[in-house]
Amino acid sequence: MAAKTQGGIRLSALCPKFLHTNSTSHTWPFSAIAELIDNAYDPDVSAKQIWIDKTVINDNICLTFTDNGNGMNSEKLHKMLSFGFSEKSVMNGRVPVGLYGNGFKSGSMRLGKDAIIFTKNGDTMSVGMLSQTFLEVTKAEHVMVPIVTFTNQRQVSDLAESKNSLKAILTHSLFSTEEKLLAELDAIMGKKGTRIIIWNLRKDKNDKPEFDFDKDKYDIRIPEDLDETGKRGYKKQERLDQIVPESDYSLRAYCSILYLKPTMQIILRGQKVKTQLVSKSLAFIEKDIYRPKFLSAKTVRITFGFNCRNKDHYGIMMYHKNRLIKAYERVGCQLKANNMGVGVVGIIECNFLKPTHNKQDFDYTNEYRLTIAALGEKLNDYWNEMKTKKNEEYPLALPVEEIQKQPDQTWVQCDACLKWRKLPDGIEHLPEKWYCSLNPDPQFRNCNVPEEPEDDDLIHPTYEKTYKKKDREKLKRRLEYSHQINNEILLKTPVSSSKDFKTFSAPNTKDALPRLIISKSSDASVRRSLPILIQVSSPHLDADSSLKRKAQSCVTPVSLKASRLSDKTFNNHEEEDDDEDVIILEENSTPKPSADADVAVVKPECINLDQEEKQEEKSAVEEPCSASTSEARSEQLSSATQTELPQLVVKKEEVEDIPVQTPGAAVEKEQHKVNGVPDTSAELENELKNQLQLLNQEKEMYQSKCEALTKQVETLEQQLLEMNNKYVKKEMCHQATETEPSFEEGNTDGRSLAEVTALYEQALGEIATLKEQCSTLQNLKTECSKCADGESRSEVDEMAVQLDDVFRQLDKCTIERDRYKSEIEVLEVEKNQMACQCEELKAEVAQLKASIPQAVARANDSTTSNVEDSVNFSDGESLKLRSLRVNVGQLLATIMPDLDLQQVNYDIDVVDEILGQVVEQMHEISST
Repeated sequence: MAAKTQGGIRLSALCPKFLHTNSTSHTWPFSAIAELIDNAYDPDVSAKQIWIDKTVINDNICLTFTDNGNGMNSEKLHKMLSFGFSEKSVMNGRVPVGLYGNGFKSGSMRLGKDAIIFTKNGDTMSVGMLSQTFLEVTKAEHVMVPIVTFTNQRQVSDLAESKNSLKAILTHSLFSTEEKLLAELDAIMGKKGTRIIIWNLRKDKNDKPEFDFDKDKYDIRIPEDLDETGKRGYKKQERLDQIVPESDYSLRAYCSILYLKPTMQIILRGQKVKTQLVSKSLAFIEKDIYRPKFLSAKTVRITFGFNCRNKDHYGIMMYHKNRLIKAYERVGCQLKANNMGVGVVGIIECNFLKPTHNKQDFDYTNEYRLTIAALGEKLNDYWNEMKTKKNEEYPLALPVEEIQKQPDQTWVQCDACLKWRKLPDGIEHLPEKWYCSLNPDPQFRNCNVPEEPEDDDLIHPTYEKTYKKKDREKLKRRLEYSHQINNEILLKTPVSSSKDFKTFSAPNTKDALPRLIISKSSDASVRRSLPILIQVSSPHLDADSSLKRKAQSCVTPVSLKASRLSDKTFNNHEEEDDDEDVIILEENSTPKPSADADVAVVKPECINLDQEEKQEEKSAVEEPCSASTSEARSEQLSSATQTELPQLVVKKEEVEDIPVQTPGAAVEKEQHKVNGVPDTSAELENELKNQLQLLNQEKEMYQSKCEALTKQVETLEQQLLEMNNKYVKKEMCHQATETEPSFEEGNTDGRSLAEVTALYEQALGEIATLKEQCSTLQNLKTECSKCADGESRSEVDEMAVQLDDVFRQLDKCTIERDRYKSEIEVLEVEKNQMACQCEELKAEVAQLKASIPQAVARANDSTTSNVEDSVNFSDGESLKLRSLRVNVGQLLATIMPDLDLQQVNYDIDVVDEILGQVVEQMHEISST
């Protein structure tokens, strides 16, 4: 290989195999198609429409891409077929998508091995070819791109220079003559545009095309595959654990969301793609603001909403310069194995990030990671706010992700000026072609009126995150409450010095108070609740404390080691535990006298203050437990039985000395629950059942007492009645009377009337107290029984969901019926239009036929010197006639799918006869 040099320095060579190597960056075939669409969309081309279709040329399945943009001259075409040339810039506010000057090469060579480009810019017409087959056959050492330029007079420009290129194109392409090349140039409607034909399409291992053209005649799909479970379906590599959106395997669905704000129509296989404003087609739309630190105080708008079409397709739609890069990227709570974030779609334009070579991902930089993390937080905020809002407004309705939704706004694109217009609510059905003149709003009824402005200067989110405020208020209240409890404990419990520490002994019996065994995990909660649990209050009874189990107190003063309390302890506990603070106040029965003085004394425990401080720093609580301790604890938690202790010994563990009067009874069951709150719902349910059983037992006990007291009251009332009848004067029977001292002797019980009355009033007070207690127990029992009602509610919810599914199916059938009706009407209109076009074409063919004999007659009457001119004239007319027949043949192929244009001879009247038959059939159909 002779190396080329420039200035004595060798130039780098490009091997033809690089065409295939370069195309492997597109692992997904639709990304290759998107590169070709981007070239038509960019502002240097600025096409209004692009037609994508499948055709067959010389028994080769081909993909065609035709646009009506600005076209190219031979120099621009050569740069497009070369590598790394990108001269795109912002024009009229439109930012180009192209970055690297490599999209056409990588995209076209990913779809097929060979591609030919037809382009015209109004002044010239050019044809270029990029073919791996041509390079392989000729055994080329460099990438060669033959290019031929035609003038508007359909002549080859600079024939000597273009001779070899023309020969290569005619030899190794699908078009073997200049006339066929010119016919393809004529297929570009208008004076400007580009047409790309790709053949030798890539095939799978079974020698089948990688695209499915048969399942939907108006779509290009990726065929389904059999997976390990035997199910068919296509999934992108990054979406193996998700429900696949339609845009992954349907080109029509992918093109509908390809651009954030579409300004170009895409016609796929003869039918327009219904592009959508993705950010306007959601429900419950709210906007948030992202202020990345690396953008120097710039803000990025994020739009959130719910997917109205399918709740299973959710995530972040990440665009770059109006072009979709990543679709349905899940972030935040959507990554967890739960139902959080279902149906929520976020839309962001990440112009500050850099896309990868194939424009299907972003470079994994620190900026990208920060953006993904911020998107997760913003999406969590939106999800929590929507859930809270909908639950407050409709507490009995379905979850927000299950509700059937409609887009908040209706937007439509004008087919003439391609501007987007907002329509009022309530408009469901739109015509196939919509124009600004059909707008109900007179302000935007003209195509010359610009679009509605966007709120690009958004500074604050459009919604208030109230749930965050509620969480902060709850946390603030919790902190205030903990500080209040802390202050109360410090005020009620005076702390003494270590010199006042006294040791006590206890008899080595089973009745000794067991030492507490505290695990490290519950250390924080013990530190807070220990001073509260040893609190001793007055022995009187009130309505709340009567519901708890009582313990008898021993008034012997003891120097008890309480845990060191500080604000830090409470704050740390709040960070670890989100539950509300629980305080159980101990109510004791009548105090008993001090224990006997002749109790055996056990050797006192010596405590080193330095060791105590070390234990406090380690925050560890270690307490031995003997067999008698476990037995005593079981006695404490079994029933309401009260036990007495003569004396108490408490070992110091991370505590200071607090002189209190320690109760001599077992610590009640509810206090142990404070130190060890059940972590699971099953344990909580068992705890509630045990409490309910205890409460029922107490209720029965109180009821028996109430019945006994009621009987006593009835007896006392009967006695009073007898005494009144016997001793009270008749004239004072309805007033208050006084009894004589002699009547006291007649009292059968030996009691005075005043004593009986006092007992009666006391009995009434006890009855009232017992009734209040019974009503409290009944309310508690009612609250505990609500758990059983939850099951019945779940059954009702299931029935509601089933009914909702039925109604959705009915609505779907109704929508399909209406859609079919509208399609029938559109087909009728198209049929009439095609009939008119056929009539016009038939008239043109008749005129051309009539002009041919006249031209021949003039040629015969003219002189010999004018023979060449007439021949040239007839040849020009024949070329025009042939070109017209080619166009008519393509039109007939859309009406008659079985028509094979490759077998049609355009030099004879075959096309004219077929056209006449079609016109006659149209007349017959219209008449019937």
